[in-house]
Amino acid sequence: MVTGDEQHRRREDAPHRRGAALAELHKALRAMGFYPAGHPLRAESLRLAFGALRDAIGEEPLLLAVGKGGFTSAGGEAAVGDNPMAQGLARELFIRRVRRLAFLADLTLADLETFLSLLTLDHRTIPADGGMEALMAQRGISTIWVNEIDLAALVRRQQELRDSFAAAGDGHPADEAPLDGPPGPGAVPTLSPFAAGESPAEESTGRPDATPEDLIALMAGEPDDERYRGLARAFVKECGRLQDGGEFGRLLPLLEALLEQANDGGAGLARRGSALLAFDQAVGEAMIAFLVQRLEAEGGQEGERLFPLLVQLGSRAAVPLAARLRCAEGARRLKGLAAALAALGDEAIQPVVELLADDRATVVQTAAEILGEIGARGCEAELRRCLGHPDEGVRREALRGLFRIGGPEAEEALIDCLEPSRDLLLRQLAAVSLGALRSSRAVEPLLAVVMEGDLFLRTFPLKRDALAALGKIGDRRAVPPLVALLGSRRWFSRRRGEELRCQAAAVLGQIGEPALLPLLGSLAARGGRLGAACGAAVGAIEERQQGGAHG
Repeated sequence: MVTGDEQHRRREDAPHRRGAALAELHKALRAMGFYPAGHPLRAESLRLAFGALRDAIGEEPLLLAVGKGGFTSAGGEAAVGDNPMAQGLARELFIRRVRRLAFLADLTLADLETFLSLLTLDHRTIPADGGMEALMAQRGISTIWVNEIDLAALVRRQQELRDSFAAAGDGHPADEAPLDGPPGPGAVPTLSPFAAGESPAEESTGRPDATPEDLIALMAGEPDDERYRGLARAFVKECGRLQDGGEFGRLLPLLEALLEQANDGGAGLARRGSALLAFDQAVGEAMIAFLVQRLEAEGGQEGERLFPLLVQLGSRAAVPLAARLRCAEGARRLKGLAAALAALGDEAIQPVVELLADDRATVVQTAAEILGEIGARGCEAELRRCLGHPDEGVRREALRGLFRIGGPEAEEALIDCLEPSRDLLLRQLAAVSLGALRSSRAVEPLLAVVMEGDLFLRTFPLKRDALAALGKIGDRRAVPPLVALLGSRRWFSRRRGEELRCQAAAVLGQIGEPALLPLLGSLAARGGRLGAACGAAVGAIEERQQGGAHG
């Protein structure tokens, strides 16, 4: 018998258990993509995920909202323990247009495996196949549901799905659905909450002549979730008629109003989920093309108006936006399209990466800028290839993109840009970027830049940037070469040589090595510009020592 204390502890531990279960689910997804069917590690990972999920579900369904940054419970509170693996799973679901996820209490292992197999599909192919809802229905998954939070509707649709498979005489029940290949003859069409044949406008409003403007107004004031769903179904149907008639301008404010309802924090999650689903189904490809063309033509304030709609459409908008950017003319049009793609975030990465192979330098440069603004991890190799592009603007933007992305691969590419074979501007940008990243891996390459032979100091600005970067990094490995630089007299230009030595002294002060105090003190006593710089370095080191003592 479970005591009250045990029940309380279980409730307190629920967020952690849910987060751990979702992390195991992401591990199982990765294993499914890596190991072939029948591999023991694949089966073991699936078994662990299933056990963790069953433990997290308990006797009640687990209802989750999916965002780019992770999961929350259906009630809106942060009821899922945050961890990187769960966040990774949320991203995989989000780019597949999954906004709501429900695991029922009778979850089966077969359903879980089939669901994960769908998540291994290329997310770009899913909309053309009817979306995740259609694919899951075709494969008979009845204990996992997406984009539906209404529990009563879930139970009803679960029974409908099982009855459909039974009536079709399928050779396997829903909990033994095949994992691969197209759906068999017993497959059923999607059971979307807005499927054809459900309540038309007159059933929802009592008015057969209700316009979409009437419907969206009724939806805004409707307190009952079930009636709201009925109105949303009728609204989607009317939106289809508007698009068939080319009335895109009339549809635009209606979609804005619908998205406002979907984002209303004061509304219940079931209603907001219904509004989001209605939005996805109300916007057809023709309407997306209209939005993209309008953004390109108008830009400016009109672009700010359209951004929320395009962001909500995600990957569905990314491909046409990238296609228009490829052939757009003029800086204003390029800027508007680029801003929209950057606003889409991760969902825009793949179509934008494809633009890096375009023949037009302006397109490639813009694509590199977008990827940098997104912080697109995973495309470092493509950006690195652009560092050898014949156009200077492309090279510069590719380097900036790598700097914004950061990470070991990006650092390696930036370090490679310090090589003497690169153009001077790119080398300078690389030095500045590595300093800003405080890259310890760049210490020796930056020192090589400072020490490379250049009698007439044609690369003087580069050497200054490299020294400044070493000061920001603050690595003690730079001390011996910089001390040697203080006594160097190998430059033709005495003034510039002295300027570099003064900067080297300042860098030594930034590094803060106490053992240098006697040397710097003796140089300071000689006076002159170098003496003043060494005196300032002594002060910086002593100040750091005092700060450390007080700390």
